[in-house]
Amino acid sequence: MTERYLLLDTSFLMALTDLRSISLERVVELYPKATLATTRSVIRELSEFLKGKRKMQARISMEILRKYNIKVFERYNGEADDDLLALAKDLKGVVATFDLELKERLLREGIPVIYLRAGKKLVLDDPIRLSKES
Repeated sequence: MTERYLLLDTSFLMALTDLRSISLERVVELYPKATLATTRSVIRELSEFLKGKRKMQARISMEILRKYNIKVFERYNGEADDDLLALAKDLKGVVATFDLELKERLLREGIPVIYLRAGKKLVLDDPIRLSKES
């Protein structure tokens, strides 16, 4: 059996620090037995937030990465959204994001996405499964 990957983007990691209604545990329930991962470019974006107004959220996000031993794909070090899309294609992974533009891009490319619906409920949209149901 191939390894399953759940890829975390910057908006998702930052939201984990803000929203009490979501947690990594809840995300893992939606896509169980997956390896949590991200890209070097997402880490770079978080590092940039350490210098600004959202430094506390960025610091907590970095701590979450360490605490949960989230795998970092080092060779994906370009633009974060492009890297996540490419990595998701390469690994046939699912992406957790709260970035609406990225979510739409991923779904158009046939990549499943976990996001927050109506500001409170995490959902997994799988464009392949949805197209088979219609």
